[in-house]
Amino acid sequence: MVKLTIRRQDGNTIWYETFEVEERPGMTVLEALFQIQEKQDGSLCFRYSCRGAVCGSCAMLINRKPGLACRTQLSDARTEVVHDPESENVSLKHDSKDEDKEGILVEPLPNLQVIRDLIVDMDHFFRLVDSIGPWLGVPEDAGNEQTLMEPALQMQIEKYTNCILCATCHGSCPAAERDGEYLGPAALAKAWRFFIDPRNDEEDVGKLLSDIDSHEGVWGCDVVYRCVAVCPKKVPPTTAIIKLREKIKER
Repeated sequence: MVKLTIRRQDGNTIWYETFEVEERPGMTVLEALFQIQEKQDGSLCFRYSCRGAVCGSCAMLINRKPGLACRTQLSDARTEVVHDPESENVSLKHDSKDEDKEGILVEPLPNLQVIRDLIVDMDHFFRLVDSIGPWLGVPEDAGNEQTLMEPALQMQIEKYTNCILCATCHGSCPAAERDGEYLGPAALAKAWRFFIDPRNDEEDVGKLLSDIDSHEGVWGCDVVYRCVAVCPKKVPPTTAIIKLREKIKER
């Protein structure tokens, strides 16, 4: 048996509730939540879709570290490092002598408004991503010659197209916690993806750099790499932000 302590919320009422789940080999946090919902408390609310780390819907805080519930196994969560928001370090190890630490703490993703229990309102996050214009401004008369791309550059862009918009990076970002209008790691990583795409219109590229040249943009980043540490798809937003800063200086 494994204990899951879950942060519950209904309106302005917040409480923590502990459930015991019968663990199976390879069982994920999402499967444990299903078991709780089906057998112990049908009112437990959480979001999911693909169950295969593709859609990003089940992002939440697991032992104070943003992650995907469908990808996090219970056995790993019990021994995984725990994110300490009060520390400059990215994580803090469990104290194996404390039996309570053998349980798993599950909370909603930070830096976003909670709708109920583990479900957060993603509208704000999607608005931030949408604000940088995440699409190509390819001219209508562009021929095949203008849309071809070197394989090396395609692989470079691929790092950033792997983003599944799960918002784990946003939930781990101290700048997003401090400033609700900060664009955040996901939006700025996409900005770099479209900046380096040779098919993009030059005018749109210039506007893109202008839009992110602010404290709510690339200059608001603390460069602590928490977003890189938690990304389930290994997207490196901080690297993109640093490169965008360099391009802005060049211009």
